[in-house]
Amino acid sequence: MRKNLTITLAGIALVSIVQAETLALDLNKAIDMALESNIQIQNVEENLIKAKAQKKEAFSSALPVVSAFGQASHSFSIASQPISFPIPFGVLDANGDPIALGSQNTDPNGNPIPGEFLQKTGIMLVPFDLAFGNDNNMVYGLNLTQPLFEGRVIAAIRGADALEDLTDYSAEVTRLAVIEQTKQAFYGVLLADKMVQVFEHSLTVMIQNLENVKALYAQGKTAEFDVIRAEVQVANQTTMVSNARKMKELAYAGLKRNCGIDLELDISAIGALQVNIETDLDLGELEAQMLAKQPLLNQVEASVRLMKENILMVKAEFMPSIALTGSYQQMLPYNDGEFTDAEFRESSSLAVGINLPLFNGFGSTARVQQAKAEHRKSEYQLYDVKENLLLELQSIYLSIQESARKIEAGLKGVQQARKGVDMAQQLYKQGMASQLQVMDAQSASDQAELGLYQAYFEYNNARASLARALGDE
Repeated sequence: MRKNLTITLAGIALVSIVQAETLALDLNKAIDMALESNIQIQNVEENLIKAKAQKKEAFSSALPVVSAFGQASHSFSIASQPISFPIPFGVLDANGDPIALGSQNTDPNGNPIPGEFLQKTGIMLVPFDLAFGNDNNMVYGLNLTQPLFEGRVIAAIRGADALEDLTDYSAEVTRLAVIEQTKQAFYGVLLADKMVQVFEHSLTVMIQNLENVKALYAQGKTAEFDVIRAEVQVANQTTMVSNARKMKELAYAGLKRNCGIDLELDISAIGALQVNIETDLDLGELEAQMLAKQPLLNQVEASVRLMKENILMVKAEFMPSIALTGSYQQMLPYNDGEFTDAEFRESSSLAVGINLPLFNGFGSTARVQQAKAEHRKSEYQLYDVKENLLLELQSIYLSIQESARKIEAGLKGVQQARKGVDMAQQLYKQGMASQLQVMDAQSASDQAELGLYQAYFEYNNARASLARALGDE
């Protein structure tokens, strides 16, 4: 008794562990997980970071650039410059020997001759090698560059704004697409569950019918052919159940991947395909709402703006650029052994420069033509996207109407098909119907039920697409 109790408790614990490893997932939770972990969403978030960084980079072009510099150098040899130094009168005689200032020529008697001096050559130039510079030099300071007018910088900032808007709208387009995909994957799981349930129920009915046929055959009330036929029906239905289970596994795997869930983790979908059907939709109102809220239109419009800013950016190549530059530095020149006696020498400057492009071989003109062509292409794309969205909306609208009619007819069909199965089974037991008629009735019931679930699936998918087309969740 105690051993049986231990086994029972162990079984309960094992069931609890299995249940704990199964993730219960409703539609809202699936959407939240997809928006958090889906690869497309993660890529979009990186694009948003990149766009913000590009905007910051473009804006930085209008800000001043300040840089500090410093340098220390030592000259192992200093180049000299040869020059000729003038020597005044009275310093050297004609032979280049020093003489007293004011010495004059004398006559043969040794008397000075007035107005005549020994140096008759005028000013004499003596060559020297003169070195300029110091053995060592230290310098440090700051440089400043501030753009005052730069057409390309202004266009780049405006283009970065358009690019950021484009990326934001692109992110919203991706987010709505992921929500739509998650909804459709979730509804696909619910449909797969229903298919397995229908096929398994049908298999149960067929197995029970086989037992009944065998019992009647044993009593001699039916032919062996009916037994064989019932056995074939069970075998075929078993194959269909196996296929349905495989499709269910694939549907669950698709939902897991879309939500970023580990494929090894078991999940259970909580929800129902059956929903309240809305048929009072107005196509005109839906079109107006879509044109006002669809982020894909906003994305393409931002692309048009970006192409227009690109034209201005290229045209800026014809505009002048004006910049303010300034510098400040401290320099310390000194010779070896004279560092303590040296002093820093300060210098600073401020300048305004202008650069006016005159001719660049018609390259800028060609680039303007290319930019204008790209802008026109973006406008054509905007028109094309708008028309395609309107066409898609009309298709979604018609799909909703059609699936709603299928559901209405399917509800009646399922009710009648179930009655037909009950009647066929009762008649067969009374010998008033054949086994083939029973199988046909069951097959019709299965097809009616599957058709109803398929109609609900189509309706839910169409509503998910409609929400995305209208810019809603």
